[in-house]
Amino acid sequence: MSTLRIPPLVAPIAALTIGLLAVNADAAEPFTYDPPGQLIPGSGTGLATDQVYAPDMVFPLQDRGFANSQVYRYGGYLGPAGSQCHASNYDYPWQDNYCETRQWAMPLCPSGQGHQGQDIRPETCTDQAYWTVATDNATVTNIGSYSVYITDASGRRYDYLHGRGQVVGNGQAVAQGAQINRVSNNMGNTPTSIHLHFNIRQDVGGYGVVYVSPYNSLIKAYEEKFGLTNIAPTGYLDAATCQQISGWAQDPDDPESPVSVHVYFNGPAGDPNAVGVALSANEYREDLCGAIGSCDHAYSLGIPMSLRDAQPHPVHAYGIDSEGGENAQLTGSPKTITCGGPPLPDGVRRHVSSPEILAAWAFSPFWHQLTLDDATLGSIPTWDPIEPTPLMIRADDQSPEVWILDGIGKRHVPSPEVAENWSLDLGTVETLPAAEVAAIPTGTPLWDRPFLLKGTGPEVYLLDDRQCYPGDDDPECADGGDTGAGETSGGGEGSGGDGEGSDGDGPGDESGGDSGSDDDGLPPGYGFDRADDGCGCTTDGSNRSNGAWGLSLLGLIALRRRRRE
Repeated sequence: MSTLRIPPLVAPIAALTIGLLAVNADAAEPFTYDPPGQLIPGSGTGLATDQVYAPDMVFPLQDRGFANSQVYRYGGYLGPAGSQCHASNYDYPWQDNYCETRQWAMPLCPSGQGHQGQDIRPETCTDQAYWTVATDNATVTNIGSYSVYITDASGRRYDYLHGRGQVVGNGQAVAQGAQINRVSNNMGNTPTSIHLHFNIRQDVGGYGVVYVSPYNSLIKAYEEKFGLTNIAPTGYLDAATCQQISGWAQDPDDPESPVSVHVYFNGPAGDPNAVGVALSANEYREDLCGAIGSCDHAYSLGIPMSLRDAQPHPVHAYGIDSEGGENAQLTGSPKTITCGGPPLPDGVRRHVSSPEILAAWAFSPFWHQLTLDDATLGSIPTWDPIEPTPLMIRADDQSPEVWILDGIGKRHVPSPEVAENWSLDLGTVETLPAAEVAAIPTGTPLWDRPFLLKGTGPEVYLLDDRQCYPGDDDPECADGGDTGAGETSGGGEGSGGDGEGSDGDGPGDESGGDSGSDDDGLPPGYGFDRADDGCGCTTDGSNRSNGAWGLSLLGLIALRRRRRE
């Protein structure tokens, strides 16, 4: 059984180099940026902050740009030898250079001195080809020899340095997004590269009016302008009942594709006591068609049999971000289920005598196992232990039936869905001559899904039909007849899945008692898979392998016959 680790729901911006895939046709490249405060080594000590000082501003360039150092990159006077037009200067990731080594007094910088803002190169290394624009509705409050200041209604000032060709005048009101000038290398008589030096200056409690870091504000504005924002999944945990868990989920960044949903029982993601299940929100639900613009985003999940113990169990559901970003707990999560056990189908107990046999059949105590009081468990008659490993056969006459061997007989696997419920790999079915298959006695069909039982002791049992074959001297098979392929299995439609059970109609026996087997029981908690962080998410896959038998199939049947005798 595979496990899946769910990533943390929130990743601090200061701790990661973040990569977000562009989602619009004009932004095919991945936009990445280094964390705030991470300067080029040797260029000073940056300010590591998550603060977005100007959350409503727009990006100050009309086109794309590349935030990085003008001094410590190619072409800079303290950078590697080469041209300011070097290709690496016009590529991601962005780099913060607020607080880069300068002599300006900067109270927010760790050293108390540093660069006042952020340098931004235009899309290409072409002088006066790209417009700067107003970040907000504002008034032009200063035009210098190579600077333009605009101030918004709150008193926050945005500075644009090194441009040429102003199209605004002092005192003029400018609308958000209005053109101001063109990006250039104007610094009077001092040479510099083609770039916009961009500052934000505002009142900060305890410091007064100071230059603040523009880096996070630029990232947010850039993502919004070019459609690079990664939006967390949305959806609902609509219901958590004793029939099923259900809801819907969608990733707005990829609204047509199914999104993964992780459902946790007994605690939230990361809780060591929680068991998680990964599934896809890909089911059709008509009411979603108009509501979210796509119909195939519902999910549903049955209730694990082990949780049908009349105790409260919390259920958490998370939408998993398709781009590796924030995973969202769905609206309505968590909910709580309190479910009693289902009616027990008629049947017999078959001992699952070791962890190896449990694993060979891919049984899940979490999903398949119902815990009973010892008196109820003891009242269910016992029969042969379950086979050590499943073995499936079919005839070579093109007949579609697949059979699973059980003792000296064979039992029909009624459908691919039943095979999936039992984690049986139909690709491992062995083909035999039709006459040999026909000669193997036929028992009852395989139940719809496994139904495990356990009391207070370590022993685990499979609830199943007793198999009666011709000539069987089992006193419970008094007529000595074949069980018959036409009889209905005791598992019934509800013998697993959502755990509602069914009455069943397999051969019953009111006698109690134990099997008397000397096999050890299973270790406590066996089969309740959990990852190190408490995830333990399971999928429908199976790690079963039939292995090398070293015997012909008919020889194996003969061996099983001798074991029964």
